Amino acid sequence: MVDWKSKGFADMPIRRISPEDGLLLYRAWGGTSGEWGSGFFSLEKPSSVLDAELRFNIADWGNQIHFVTTFRLKGGFEYFVGPVAHGKFDLSKTGTQIYLKSPFVIQLERVGTFDTLKQDVLVSQRAGNA
Repeated sequence: MVDWKSKGFADMPIRRISPEDGLLLYRAWGGTSGEWGSGFFSLEKPSSVLDAELRFNIADWGNQIHFVTTFRLKGGFEYFVGPVAHGKFDLSKTGTQIYLKSPFVIQLERVGTFDTLKQDVLVSQRAGNA
C-alpha cells in the first residue's frame, strides 16, 4: 500500500489512463530539482514562482523554482491524479498533482523548450525541513 500523503497528496489519488491523444502536464523546477524530476507533474501551468509555490508546496520538498516545462504524457499510460496537500496554516491555491511510475521518461515527450517563471517571490524551506 502506497502512503500517498508522504508523496504530497492531500488524499488518495485516482488512477487513470491517458487518452489516445495524450495529456499535457507541467513541471516547475530549478536549483537541485531537475527538469524531468522524479515522476511528479501537474495539470496547471504556473505563471510565476509565487503561483507555483502556492499550488504545489515545492519548497517543502527541498526544491527551488525557476522554470516550467510542458510535457505530453503519451496515450495509454497509467497516471495518478489528486489534490496537492497543503499545511493547515499555509497560504495556498488549489493544485492538482500527477504522479507517474518509473520509467516515466519513456512515457513523456517534452513540448517545446522550458519557460522561465516570473520571479515574484523568493521561496525557501521552512526551518526544520532541511
